[in-house]
Amino acid sequence: MVLLALVLVLIAVFGFAAANRPPREVVPSFEQQACGLNSEWLLRTQRGYFEERSGQIALLPRTPAYMASGGGGWSHSGPWPYLQDVPLVFYGPGIIDEGITSDRPVTTADIAPTIAGLLKGRLGESDGEALPEVIGSEAQSIERPAPKLILTIVWDGGGWNTLDLWDESWPNLEQLMNEGVSFSEATVGSNPSVTPAVHSTIGTGVFPDTHGITGVPVRDEQGEVVDSFLEGESSHFLQVPALAELWDERNGNRAEIGMFGYEPWHLGMIGQGAERAGGDKDDALWLDTETNEWITNEEHYILPSSVPATDGLEAHIEELDSADGEADDTWRDDVPLDDPGRTEETPAFVSHHVDAMLQMIEAEGYGEDEVTDLLFTNFKQIDRVGHYYNMDSEYVNDVLVRTDEELGRIIDELDRIVGPGEWVIALTADHGQQPDAEDIDAYGVNPRAVEAAIRQEFGDVVRAVWPTEVFLLEQAMEEQDVTVEEIARFLGGHTLSDNLRFSEGEPFTGQFESQNRLFDLAVPADMLSEAEC
Repeated sequence: MVLLALVLVLIAVFGFAAANRPPREVVPSFEQQACGLNSEWLLRTQRGYFEERSGQIALLPRTPAYMASGGGGWSHSGPWPYLQDVPLVFYGPGIIDEGITSDRPVTTADIAPTIAGLLKGRLGESDGEALPEVIGSEAQSIERPAPKLILTIVWDGGGWNTLDLWDESWPNLEQLMNEGVSFSEATVGSNPSVTPAVHSTIGTGVFPDTHGITGVPVRDEQGEVVDSFLEGESSHFLQVPALAELWDERNGNRAEIGMFGYEPWHLGMIGQGAERAGGDKDDALWLDTETNEWITNEEHYILPSSVPATDGLEAHIEELDSADGEADDTWRDDVPLDDPGRTEETPAFVSHHVDAMLQMIEAEGYGEDEVTDLLFTNFKQIDRVGHYYNMDSEYVNDVLVRTDEELGRIIDELDRIVGPGEWVIALTADHGQQPDAEDIDAYGVNPRAVEAAIRQEFGDVVRAVWPTEVFLLEQAMEEQDVTVEEIARFLGGHTLSDNLRFSEGEPFTGQFESQNRLFDLAVPADMLSEAEC
């Protein structure tokens, strides 16, 4: 009798607790999830999917939740406006009309066909269009002189939410916007909004669903998850030629083509070099971030000798070191300036980047003859420092200020090296940045906890969880008799409580309650194009 009474008490207690526990939300069907998204967000996600390369599950956190980087920090991958809205400006006194601001929607896919228009040609098949505000009518385009050099600049992580936060820090960019052609409603146009994918769109004029570079990691031919440019070893995942390649071939490889970058993820702006049949070795370089040495893949590209010969980095470091009134080998008292592995993330290296790039332009003869040369460059520091300290950090402001100052120097030096009225700058960003959770009452979803939840439910079937996709182990799924649909449905019901159960510490949870689902979209990625909304 005592045992029976105890059982009845336990049933009553647990029954009461269950009755008072908030009910789990109903998980919508896959099609309901897709069609429940803002239509532009869905379109951007569809544009970012390439079946052979993307993860098998498409994932979107429920805003303002976002996927934190490795359980902490800030990612910037998503279709939401704060990550998608970017500056886009074309500036070239004597070639580009002055003082035009357009508020019509455009994307980074419009950059390549617009450059093609400045070259008095067409790109061919493109997701974008040549922007008439820049190239004028067909008759105007024919009459205008072709520039000797077109320099495309990407401020990595310099989307509008970063610029708006530090709105006093970029007077030279503002001048370009006022005196050139600026597009106030420009967006990345695809999701994931990450460096390799967006730079490949800038270079080719098509989105990842065509060019094939979908993110930082992609699936290779064997199903392994690898770096999208194999850390500089190969660009063969790029499925279409870049505008720069087509232009070079059309001119018998007489054009100077260059990519002055921070890492191989920027190679999509110029293409495969000699790796492509019929291509040649164009200038392309990036950093060994452990040593600060400029490197390349010598099988496919050229590292101009003028670049590693560039002096002056130490002087820039000393200037930065003394900026706070004390020479102590630090930037703002805590970033070491005597560590080569950190120096390249500082304002000092922004200036060194410009020193080396301008020296390359002059030494290699960019803009010297009548065949238009194309140079593409990425300023990475705004993004890198944002990942470390968040976008609202004074460190981000420091590198933004320096990047803008160097923009002014680039303009002055192009006039000297190439000549006034002979060059054009196209400037944009590849994405915005993620505000900290506590600033927007949000929750940073722990991707490691998502992985752990999948493994507990289905076994070792997950390879990696990235901010907007999940890579699965297909052979392991067969052995476990698990389908993509089952895992996607499970993730559709993943709640704050579930995520916290596999997380350490007590993270800020913002407006989310324990039984709130964390994902607006958790669907088999191959159904995205079939969603009938």
